[in-house]
Amino acid sequence: MSKKIITIITFCFLSFFTFAQETKKAPDFEFQMVDGSKKKLSDFQGKVVYLSFWASWCKPCIVGFEKYESIRKEMEALGVVLLNISIDADSEKWSQAMQTYNIAGSHALVNKQDVQELYELYSVPVYEIIGKQGQFLYLSDDPERSVLDEFQRFINQD
Repeated sequence: MSKKIITIITFCFLSFFTFAQETKKAPDFEFQMVDGSKKKLSDFQGKVVYLSFWASWCKPCIVGFEKYESIRKEMEALGVVLLNISIDADSEKWSQAMQTYNIAGSHALVNKQDVQELYELYSVPVYEIIGKQGQFLYLSDDPERSVLDEFQRFINQD
């Protein structure tokens, strides 16, 4: 094989490998915290964020919060930011749901239209893991995985 062909093959391989290793940044957006302050997702850079889009009227959302309450609290104890973003149009219903269900984590409200396209948010619940540099992270598909171990690994990454 000629040196030129080897060089081209090597370049193609390295280009593919580099492309496959790229991570996608999570789109930044603004939301209103419970205390009325405004924050952005980028304000949490440097931390691992477990982002939960939900609504007070969404039964699967409430069931998920209840079912995974203990693991969510363990994730929070590891240092993961549990950021629960409601798409409720009625802030009173959002506030009432937070009190009724005592959901672990930080709570915020957003206009659904502000995030719908960014996060392909056509139904709830939607969950995303955001890394320290603002990139999307994913749990392995290994059925034997430990979710807490994977979050610990995310926390330990630079």
